[in-house]
Amino acid sequence: MDNVTRSQLTRSMAALADGDRSAFDSVYRTLWPMLTRFVVVMSKDRMTAEDIAQQAMLKILGKVATFDRSMDAATWSMAIAANEYRSYRRRLGNRNVSQGDRAEHGAEPSDEETPEAVAIRNDLGIAIRAILRELRPQDLEVVVAAVYEGQRPPLAAAAFRKRLQRVLAAMRVSWKRRYGDDRAG
Repeated sequence: MDNVTRSQLTRSMAALADGDRSAFDSVYRTLWPMLTRFVVVMSKDRMTAEDIAQQAMLKILGKVATFDRSMDAATWSMAIAANEYRSYRRRLGNRNVSQGDRAEHGAEPSDEETPEAVAIRNDLGIAIRAILRELRPQDLEVVVAAVYEGQRPPLAAAAFRKRLQRVLAAMRVSWKRRYGDDRAG
């Protein structure tokens, strides 16, 4: 999202918060694709992402009166979407994983993979998603932009690199705290 669109979204969100219902279309047209893409990256499943994005949109619109005009509307909205995704994952919890859920989480083995390789890949995926869920929305935005070469947040290149370094260092610390350091030597 470019700076002009980001600023317009913040102005439209503030107008909507002030009761200007004509700002709804602008907010919805800007937020819906952004929220859906954001949740698709986290969930890896378009249908699930649309459901979660819809819930997030309802929460955003329900809380629009509390929008702090000094905040960036995109960051505020993505934080709500990230919370909705975390809530979804908590609800999913430790229940037995059905065939459809295994496909959603990348657990379908290829012909060459052994059951052990599939289990290791699934465990790593779960561990990485747990670490990513701990990130602040603005830090997750930086990671997503770096990994998927997506839209970078409105930062100077040096600030982006520095934030990415800081986030990756925090992720390493979180990994070591949770899973230890398996490096030999």
